Amino acid sequence: MSTVSAESRPNLYFRDYLLESVYLRTSEAQRAEILTLYRNAGAGIQGADAERSSHEAVYLIRAPSGELAGVSTVALVRVKGGLRFYSSSLFIRPRDRVPFLMVAVLNATRDFLRNFKHPVMQPVGMLIVNENPKLMRPGIRRAFVRNGYKYWGQSAAGEDVWVAEFAMPDTAGVSLPSVDPTMLGNEGC
Repeated sequence: MSTVSAESRPNLYFRDYLLESVYLRTSEAQRAEILTLYRNAGAGIQGADAERSSHEAVYLIRAPSGELAGVSTVALVRVKGGLRFYSSSLFIRPRDRVPFLMVAVLNATRDFLRNFKHPVMQPVGMLIVNENPKLMRPGIRRAFVRNGYKYWGQSAAGEDVWVAEFAMPDTAGVSLPSVDPTMLGNEGC
């Protein structure tokens, strides 16, 4: 398995948007930008959750003007049964929700994390819990499938749960065990 080091993290572009790679190395200024974005763009996250999330950024999404337009974050979670995953969240401010930006950022986040050697423990995949009902429409579901995500069902709250599987150590090519998506939860890392 190849690994990604802090020195080899390239920034990416989607159209005129910059995806700035910052995982596990966000500066105080970048965290302040994230908190301002959450507050001013109505992200629905605040207080301790917003502060924690600002430390979990993978990509900062910068508009052509250079201002922060969105952020991709992940938290390490362990599901029932002990498997560890990255739990992915994505927020893009409304005026920057251009076609295919969301999918491009999710794919960049997945592809980066698949090759990243995590200092705590290597997760077996990336989970996406779609809290936005618009992301549960048939067309969006087809887009997730086309981009390699597997549908796991719905959470107890009725949200679609998707997974991007990574190769598990010593089990390359073996699918992840079936997990009841209603049992997803952070049991600690």
